[in-house]
Amino acid sequence: MNRRLSLALAARLLPAFVAATVLLVNTRDAHASSGKSIGVDLDYTNAIDEPQVGSGSGFNVRLGYKLDLLVVQFTPEIGGAYHGFSGDAGAKLTQGIVGGRVAFGKILEPGIYAHLGYGHLSDTLGNSHSGATGDAGLTLDLTLLPFVDLGVHGGYNGMFKTGDYRAFDSYVLGIHGAVIF
Repeated sequence: MNRRLSLALAARLLPAFVAATVLLVNTRDAHASSGKSIGVDLDYTNAIDEPQVGSGSGFNVRLGYKLDLLVVQFTPEIGGAYHGFSGDAGAKLTQGIVGGRVAFGKILEPGIYAHLGYGHLSDTLGNSHSGATGDAGLTLDLTLLPFVDLGVHGGYNGMFKTGDYRAFDSYVLGIHGAVIF
């Protein structure tokens, strides 16, 4: 009876053991196909409920390390961003950022990104201040070659409320690319 219970337990645990073994082996092997990542985003941006601020454009530059694990890719990264806005205020937002990206699957890879940072917001009306910033959004990448990612993204970008200054909110839509080496 005890032997039968042991065999039943082993049969139930075998799939989990095999899955864990495959994941560990692929994690070790994935490191060889992982690598440094240099990325660039080109954005259309639009202010959300910001007086005298309209739409605009901008870019992000990112440096990271893409870790390719079985069906998940994780990329911690640092970078910088600049976004300029139309409107009477002529607002400009510059940022230094740190965060990451997570993508799922191979070839067509949906994912998410998020960064925190520090930035400076200025306008032509003489207003200027610095503070904490953040962005977050969704991505859809196409990886036809193992060392080139191309995709589209959409999300939130802005500066958090600091002291007497209210939050500055915008959304971004854009294209991005990264080279992994």
